[in-house]
Amino acid sequence: MDLIGLNSAVIEDVTKALKGNLYTLSNLDVYDTRFYPPRNDDPERVLRYFMTMVAIDHRVSRPGKPYYFCFDDGCYSGADLLYRLGMMRYLDDADFFSPDRLSRISVSEVLRTFSVDGTSLPDPEVRTMLLRDLGLKLVKLYGSSVSSIIESSNNRIRGSLSSAGLAENLRVFRAYEDPVDKKTMLLAKFLTARGFLNPLDEIDVAVDNHLVRIAYRLGLVFVSGSLWRKIKDGIEVSYEEDILLRLVIRAAYKQLAIKSGIKSAIIDDHFWITGRGICLRDRQPLCHKCMFNICCRAREHPIFMVNEHIYYDTWYY
Repeated sequence: MDLIGLNSAVIEDVTKALKGNLYTLSNLDVYDTRFYPPRNDDPERVLRYFMTMVAIDHRVSRPGKPYYFCFDDGCYSGADLLYRLGMMRYLDDADFFSPDRLSRISVSEVLRTFSVDGTSLPDPEVRTMLLRDLGLKLVKLYGSSVSSIIESSNNRIRGSLSSAGLAENLRVFRAYEDPVDKKTMLLAKFLTARGFLNPLDEIDVAVDNHLVRIAYRLGLVFVSGSLWRKIKDGIEVSYEEDILLRLVIRAAYKQLAIKSGIKSAIIDDHFWITGRGICLRDRQPLCHKCMFNICCRAREHPIFMVNEHIYYDTWYY
């Protein structure tokens, strides 16, 4: 029988580690102009940039095909390279991110923008579909204004029966239809950090591969039976299993936020950065640098040193 749930004891231990290291938590600089628009740029242009980039922010590196390139100012991989290329296009042609342009964008233009010297963005057809859908619906439903989506959300991430929040407003777009709301929460995190949104309710973590991998290794969640064997042996899970696993993992991080008193957006930043630079996939983790090494199940029992579960055919995360 497959069992999955939260590991309360581990959540308590990780909570203590978080509270004991409040001043060393990693965070994203949302004004780093290598990746994001300048602080005082036109608000609608900035909103269009973030909504567009988050829409295609999924699975840019694939097994055996890293998304990696070195410019004069440094080397970039994964999401960093995606946003670096996005900002290069933004500075050269900000109208690229306008809803009208997006509604007519071609596969070749997506490839030209987000590929560089032999480093190619995977699934350009899928990302083109997502951008066309985004642009067309922004034009038809919101008069080409991303600002109007934010305003109609009334500073709510999730609404009520009488009033939609940001999550409900975004779900009309194919890029933001994930039941676990990874891209929605990532966008909400950016918009809040940049001062466009002041949510009255809590932002959840944006559950991606890094947060999933760390949840399994730390033991924030427990999984047993055939589902655990799939995770351990690298066997692809089903659509339903992927959703279930990520929902439970999101709940575990929410418990961390509640118990520690630390906002989920801050927890999201720290665990995402930890996953990219310390708790590495397919390489020896740098456990000596990790603030959770004294309570990590995988460090004590190597059988739990697994990667994230495999589910490739998705644009949700």
